[in-house]
Amino acid sequence: MDMDPNEHRSQAGFPVDQPLEALKADHAFVKQLFERYTTTQDKQVKEEAGPRILELLEMHANLEETVFYPAVHDVDASLVDHSEQEHQEARQMMEQLKGMQVGSPEYDQMMVQLRDSIMHHVQSEEQSLFPKVQQAGMDMTQLGVQMQAYEASMVTSEARATDKRVS
Repeated sequence: MDMDPNEHRSQAGFPVDQPLEALKADHAFVKQLFERYTTTQDKQVKEEAGPRILELLEMHANLEETVFYPAVHDVDASLVDHSEQEHQEARQMMEQLKGMQVGSPEYDQMMVQLRDSIMHHVQSEEQSLFPKVQQAGMDMTQLGVQMQAYEASMVTSEARATDKRVS
């Protein structure tokens, strides 16, 4: 299974002129993975999807917290602060999941909680924050370039870490 968490975007890679579309693509992809995890009884599918969900969420959260939220904070500070708070709650659940056996009843239950929390978060971002960012007249390409650069450095450092583990 290819581990590039961004393969769900077009082969063109990060749409620098439409950074919100890139975030929405992440949202749609993680939703699909949650769907796959929560609707199967297949242990192998769960063992692939579970860690994959956590990895994607972590990269996505890092991208939003490091580049996107600071860039759009002034558009609506309370909305952004609320989003960051939701990230913290999700991270706590993700930490707990990392210590559990994938596919165990406890893991499954926590995964459903995480899914519900993330779906609520996604809805609030896509219906409230993104439209405000869109209307704020920001330079979307500049934001997109910063997000792309951050993501590229994240993927590179992740690859290096993987190389070290393998060798």
